[in-house]
Amino acid sequence: MDPDLDLRKVRYFVAVAERLHFGQAASALHITQPALSRQIQQLERDLGVELFARSSREVALTPAGEAFFRSGRQLLAAGRTALEGARRAAAGDHTLRVGFMLAMDTEAVLAAFGARHPGVSVLLQRLRWWKHAELILDGSVDAGFVRLPIAGEGLELLPLYTEPVSVALPAYHPHASRSEVGIADIADEPVLHYADAIAAWNAFWCVDPRPDGTQARRGPVVHDMEEIVEYVRTGRGVAFLPAVVCAMFPRPGIAYVPVTDIPPGQVALAWAAGRRTPLVDGLAEAAQQTVGDGRA
Repeated sequence: MDPDLDLRKVRYFVAVAERLHFGQAASALHITQPALSRQIQQLERDLGVELFARSSREVALTPAGEAFFRSGRQLLAAGRTALEGARRAAAGDHTLRVGFMLAMDTEAVLAAFGARHPGVSVLLQRLRWWKHAELILDGSVDAGFVRLPIAGEGLELLPLYTEPVSVALPAYHPHASRSEVGIADIADEPVLHYADAIAAWNAFWCVDPRPDGTQARRGPVVHDMEEIVEYVRTGRGVAFLPAVVCAMFPRPGIAYVPVTDIPPGQVALAWAAGRRTPLVDGLAEAAQQTVGDGRA
């Protein structure tokens, strides 16, 4: 009899297959690299095939691994959908799960929604740049307030408002005391990149390429705002951020300076195509009405 498939091992496999690097996958999964290697080896024994071709220099998927990678992602998505479906059935039709990203003020929108739907419980979940599309598509949230760009396949987007962009500089930088800068003023600075983000996200939020077509100098990869703060403060790179995020993280040793000649960030409400419910409609209507004056 074939052994039951352990979804945890499948999740570990997909993490390695996406990165083709055991160390990076282990870090993302918050486990040790030896433990991850043991789980992958056990999965290969369970399946009776080799999923990875390993050498001292690289990790590559075998043909069996490529096939299982496609099926594994579908399997994990189906598992999440089944889990969320069970939770929704238990909660009934009186719960709306809403995602949001850092420094988004959703209070006015949710207050307007609540006034129209007083019997609905709203549950909030933080969305991160590397998986904000995934959590909407797999049903973890019904809709999400997101910053663009986002992997838009399978999503419907309602643009809401724009956000000015500032650059985070070390306090000793020559331009740190200025009221504003142009992109050319900081063209030679290394730019922090966002770990596990889609290419379009890094292209926009790293201003790469620049308006004149030149490439930005690549700085370290960061995983959260705390890492951004430390890298900037120690002079390892600069970061382009929504001005509202900067306002939430005043720190000694850092200056946030508006950048005048790059596009603003765009905030949108997103939901899975084909899964627009009456409650999602109600949230979209509340968002449109509330942000008509530029607030959210």
